[in-house]
Amino acid sequence: MKVVHLDATETIPKHDPAKKRGKRLTASEKRAMRIYDIPKKGVKYAHFEPLHNLWQGYMKELYGQGQNPSQFAQKLLKADFHGAIIKVTKSNNPLLVGSAGIVVQETQNLFKIITQEDRLKSIPKGKTVFQVELDACACTLTLYGQQLLTRSAERAAKKFKAKPTIDL
Repeated sequence: MKVVHLDATETIPKHDPAKKRGKRLTASEKRAMRIYDIPKKGVKYAHFEPLHNLWQGYMKELYGQGQNPSQFAQKLLKADFHGAIIKVTKSNNPLLVGSAGIVVQETQNLFKIITQEDRLKSIPKGKTVFQVELDACACTLTLYGQQLLTRSAERAAKKFKAKPTIDL
């Protein structure tokens, strides 16, 4: 018995173009599309209060992991501040002193906060001193913006060296 092979009328490509992944957007395309911009209208302080409650739970976990205050300080430097209520205590810009609100967005050089008056404010980190209240330890912490001048994702992986902080 003889086997006869029939030629296929259609050739199947090794890589199916339909399964090909889409091209990712470049940084300039993202800026042009305003992907990371927060709309100034329609943003309410009340919408971000649940985020603050989640952040308080996150801080309770961090505080419970290390009993040593210096360990907690190191963890706090690496922590994510989205959802924290921060208050500006000192700044080069006197108009920013006293500003308080929930951190909505954190970039390398800025905190974007929403105030209780439903206003969105951009606060530079450099040469600014912040105050954060924690329910976990019933304490108020002072954060120097100069130590936070990296993105939160990069700060989490960074090793910090002990350096003296120069007060404003």
